[in-house]
Amino acid sequence: MIRAFKVSLFLIRLCFTFSFIECQTTTLSTGENTTITIRSSFPKANCSVCVLKGKQSSCSSELHLQPRENRTYNFSCPDPHKFFTIEISKKTVCISNFNSTEVKDLLSLAFPKFNNTLIWDINFSERKALVLDFLGSGLRQIKPSERCPDNLTYSVLTYLTAEIQSIGTFCRSGPVSKIQVDKGARVSLQMSGKEEVDEPGFSMAIGPPIKKCCIIEVNLLPESSVNLLSPNYPLSFSDDDIMSWMFTVPENNKADVLFLNYTQPNCDKKREGVEYVLPGSQFTSGKSLTDQQPSSIRGNFKMQLENCEMVKSNPGRLSLEFRVEVFNESHQNHFWIDLQKEKGINVTIKQKKVNPNCQLCDGAACQPEITLQSGKKTRILFRDCNLEELGMVVTKDIGCYNWEKCPVKEMPLKVPKSLTRLPVPLESLTWQLRAPTESTVVLSPGEAKLKHFLSGENCREGFYYRLVEEDESELGRFCPQGSIEKVQIHSNISVALINIDRGNYSKILEPFFKVSFEKEITESYIFSVSPELGIMSYLVTPSWPRGMAPLSSVSWKVSVPPGHMVQVSFLNATQPQCRQSHTSISIKGQSSVEEELSRREDELLPEHQTMMEDFWLNMSNCKPEATKKTFRVMCRVTLIEKQDGLSMKIAIGTLSALLIVVAFIVVISCVMKKKKKKKPETSIYNPNVNTFFPGHPLFTKGRRDNDSHIYTTIDETVMYGHLLRGPGLTTLPEVDVYRPFEGPVGDRPPTPPPLFNRGKSKEVSPEVDVYRPFLGPVGDEPPIHIFNREASMEAVADSCLVDNELYSFQHEEEAETPGNKDELPLPPADEEMEHNKEESKF
Repeated sequence: MIRAFKVSLFLIRLCFTFSFIECQTTTLSTGENTTITIRSSFPKANCSVCVLKGKQSSCSSELHLQPRENRTYNFSCPDPHKFFTIEISKKTVCISNFNSTEVKDLLSLAFPKFNNTLIWDINFSERKALVLDFLGSGLRQIKPSERCPDNLTYSVLTYLTAEIQSIGTFCRSGPVSKIQVDKGARVSLQMSGKEEVDEPGFSMAIGPPIKKCCIIEVNLLPESSVNLLSPNYPLSFSDDDIMSWMFTVPENNKADVLFLNYTQPNCDKKREGVEYVLPGSQFTSGKSLTDQQPSSIRGNFKMQLENCEMVKSNPGRLSLEFRVEVFNESHQNHFWIDLQKEKGINVTIKQKKVNPNCQLCDGAACQPEITLQSGKKTRILFRDCNLEELGMVVTKDIGCYNWEKCPVKEMPLKVPKSLTRLPVPLESLTWQLRAPTESTVVLSPGEAKLKHFLSGENCREGFYYRLVEEDESELGRFCPQGSIEKVQIHSNISVALINIDRGNYSKILEPFFKVSFEKEITESYIFSVSPELGIMSYLVTPSWPRGMAPLSSVSWKVSVPPGHMVQVSFLNATQPQCRQSHTSISIKGQSSVEEELSRREDELLPEHQTMMEDFWLNMSNCKPEATKKTFRVMCRVTLIEKQDGLSMKIAIGTLSALLIVVAFIVVISCVMKKKKKKKPETSIYNPNVNTFFPGHPLFTKGRRDNDSHIYTTIDETVMYGHLLRGPGLTTLPEVDVYRPFEGPVGDRPPTPPPLFNRGKSKEVSPEVDVYRPFLGPVGDEPPIHIFNREASMEAVADSCLVDNELYSFQHEEEAETPGNKDELPLPPADEEMEHNKEESKF
């Protein structure tokens, strides 16, 4: 039976070959369980396949032959291999035995020059597994969209589920050695008509059931890498299904597992994940797709992918792309660089000195220079390289285009963590900051602050920052540990970290700057400066020492702490000849309306300017003539403690002590006044002596020597006021108005009447501090008080006009003199009173 089948296949092939060479017409017969389909790849092309029946023929773009069917046909064009492809398929149902020689027999039916697809459909009537053994060099798995370089592609599918599912697509020459598929499989081989294939490259056998979708065996090569995919990739792995990979690791090598890309399903029951059976362990190690996968695995291991029971209405999908890296365990210079969570980053590692023996390897590929991009995790090897002779350059883009949705706010500019473990020296790390339109880039260095990196100085930290604008002009170079606490820039800018000390590499790995995108400013640049005592801060114009850009401006916002002042010294300044506008240097206090200093290009600058409060230092450039001179200025800002600080403290202390003494005196006075109100003072009338008041102090001088009775002038309206009265005039003289006195002055002042009530039936308290005029001659008894104010004032005025004298009385209220309650104390008299007392004694 088998021999007859081989003879018929040979005759079919022979006839078909001669038909294309000589007759253009042939008869094609198919054997048992074999189908042949001739299909046009270009149905609209002017080439058809025609089936002959007697003298008639029917032409179309496809010819399909069922098993045990004969057809006579030809093509309507001389070169049909350019338009048609051939598909030869054979189904086999096995009970226990399987003849693997049928694999090669189907290959003998391939049509020369045509693109052929050979399909083997193997099914088992009982639970068995089909073992595909890829002889020789093995297979390499690729994505369905990729093509093999030799145009020879293998595909393995399974019917285990309700729908056909792809196990994978492979090319020749790879680490995949065997594939076991439960309950049979469909294996296809696509061949190009340009090359003749003598061997199918694999054999088939029957194995025990595996109770899972499939098992893929992978023989890893030393210091290599392999990419593998989950079944049906990029579509979903089948619902509630399991498959495995079995890895053979070479001796003296280790393996790392890295997940490159994956999607997670929507689970109804159980959870998706992976399990490992590692060497030396009898237990499985479960991992989720998001976990860190095992690394440095020494020896053979097994990895299993398991899907959950997905939600029927919205299942999602489970897909996985991963890589297994193999390296020599004795090799010390292999490192992982994880840039999966980074965005917009580019890392280039290169040789600074050419060494032909040094190789930089990215996976299996080695070259003099390697470039790594964001979104990937890569293991790199350095073979026969001196790490000190290597250099790393890193660039990262940070930006947004929509101001309303811009996420850049206090974002730290830091070196990716994976680069911190790499012993390759970092030459430069550049952050390219791209802000939206009408916005400002704000750089905040934190507590370290910044200072200008001037020529002749050194950055103690071993690195500096270089700020470069979009037009490649340099804004400036800055070191840490200064007085600049914030920089605002009107345009997009690049911040480059330059390492100048290779021995102190760790310091640059810490975040230094924080960047934000804020609202637009009117100036080109604004620097916020907080000087410190004992530290001289130097400020220079942008692009120092080349000079500022034409028609640009810069401002320094300088803070002055309380009790201090800031001295601005102009050390170096050059002025251009302006063709348009003027240069300007000005200083203005933040609370001031006018500027403290304002100079143009044709005016001299002072040597120093001192400010007592927070102030603005503003500079702007003109559009200069085409001369060598440019606008550039260097200033020194020095914080000084005010000189009167100590004297102010002493004055404040003295004033505080004085206020305490005054407060004490006031309290005593208030207490004494309260006592005085309890005992109102009274006056005693004595016609023989001068008028006195209780508690009045002693006059040290007599009245003749005292000028208190002398008036400079007395207004005549006081003396003759009653003569001026007339219709429409007031009836009362003016009160509380100073009037000059022009009459003679006696030795004694006039004596007012005592302040008490004449009546004895009713006790009335004497009035205190109320002026009562004296109205008549002094008699044996004191005069009676006149309580009518208007009558009293008229009587005083008449008396003053008749006598041409003005009598006044002034009463001062002082503290009460202690003594007997029944006896009024007498105040000390003046010199005349003392003289009279002495005479009376004798």
